[in-house]
Amino acid sequence: MAEQRVRGLSLRRKVTGWLGAILAVTLVSIGMATAVGRWTSTAFDAMLADNSACYTVQDALAAETKAFSRMVREPSQENTEEYQTACEITEASLAELPFDYEKIGEERYARTWNLLQGYAGYQKYRDAFLQMAPATETYVDQMYRVMELQDYLSEYALRLTQATLEQENAAYSAQADQLEQLPWVYLGLFLMALALMLVLLDLLSRAVVRPLLALARASRSIADNDFSGQDLPVHSQDEVGRLTGTFNQMKHAMQEHLATLNALHREEVRNLALEKDLDHTRMEMLKSQVNPHFLFNTLNMISCMARLEDAETTDKMIVSLGNLFRHNLRTKQQEVTLEEELDGLEDYIYLQQMRFDGRITVEKQILVDPARVRLPSFTLQPVIENAFSHGLKACEEGGRILLRVWRQGRMLYVTVADNGKGMTEEELAALSEKMRQSEQTGKSIGLGNIFRRVSMLYPDTGKMQVFSRAGHGTVIRFEIPQGEEEERA
Repeated sequence: MAEQRVRGLSLRRKVTGWLGAILAVTLVSIGMATAVGRWTSTAFDAMLADNSACYTVQDALAAETKAFSRMVREPSQENTEEYQTACEITEASLAELPFDYEKIGEERYARTWNLLQGYAGYQKYRDAFLQMAPATETYVDQMYRVMELQDYLSEYALRLTQATLEQENAAYSAQADQLEQLPWVYLGLFLMALALMLVLLDLLSRAVVRPLLALARASRSIADNDFSGQDLPVHSQDEVGRLTGTFNQMKHAMQEHLATLNALHREEVRNLALEKDLDHTRMEMLKSQVNPHFLFNTLNMISCMARLEDAETTDKMIVSLGNLFRHNLRTKQQEVTLEEELDGLEDYIYLQQMRFDGRITVEKQILVDPARVRLPSFTLQPVIENAFSHGLKACEEGGRILLRVWRQGRMLYVTVADNGKGMTEEELAALSEKMRQSEQTGKSIGLGNIFRRVSMLYPDTGKMQVFSRAGHGTVIRFEIPQGEEEERA
């Protein structure tokens, strides 16, 4: 009956009971130790205070004697003030002496009385002497009489100190016999507390720790997809018991839903693979949109040049165009090395310079190893084309395009700058809006195509920015992250 009642208690009440029992034993032990310690400390403090008071009186009388002798032999304002201070200290120390018959006993009381009465008589004789003029006939005799009284007072103080020490030594010896029993009392209290704590820890282990360890072992088996273990036994109706029962129900529910979860996971993996293939196809389509516009412009330009020049120049241009087409068709990867991108760019720049009759120059500052850095394929050609067609085409005096590539840490920086007509703030804002719309709709403009591919390939770290100012030109800047392998290289 009692066992069932205990099993029905909540874990909070059980723990509260155990902690209460441990706290009670601890408080009893601490209380007894504190009481004994306070009693012992009070007794020793009283002894030390009595000894200190006696020694203080001795020191004060000695200091007063020296100050008196110095003042008499070398009269001065400083020596007189020093002597008065010594007298005040002596009077204060005498007032601190214990003078309770019930506490200090007959002998100490008598010696204290002798010292106090002796100092009172000495004060009268001393003060009378200090009123005498040094030329008085009995001045020297009275001075020696004062010194003699000072010696008597020192003797009285010494005897009082000896009596105090003897009395306190006797009291200490009596208390020491009692204090020798304290370690055994403390040991008994410690053993009682230890035994009770061991019993309570065993109860706590059986009620809480062992069931939780069994839960941990069973949970590790479930983590390894092993549901073959038997249900955990429920020994109580407290929180641990309810947790164990809930764990058994959870195990059965997980076992029933595991097959469904595995099927859903396989379906999700299949969908992710399809989505990845779709993204790859989408980027291939975006990349292929770069070529048709340029192809039309270039063929038109070659047709015009063929009428104006002889076949040699036309042949060179057609060869360059063929090389460019072969490079574009050969490139299937989403990322290429800078070396591969520059290889196709050379033929393109030649054709454009021929188109604009050499009025536009292109400079390159490549501050990295082109074979060791990567960037999205077909990035530079559309940007250079944009500089030719929109930035410098209308400039009759020609212009300059600067391609600059450098690296800081894991980030590759690419800028294409021209000194063409540039854009107003409104035109630049409209271009930025078209690029964002191109990213959302998939409808490509030249820069929008590249902006979209950079965003897809480097969603967190890649950037493409356009800076322009009317009458001063345009700068297109890329930030392309590089892998660890390239950085070590």
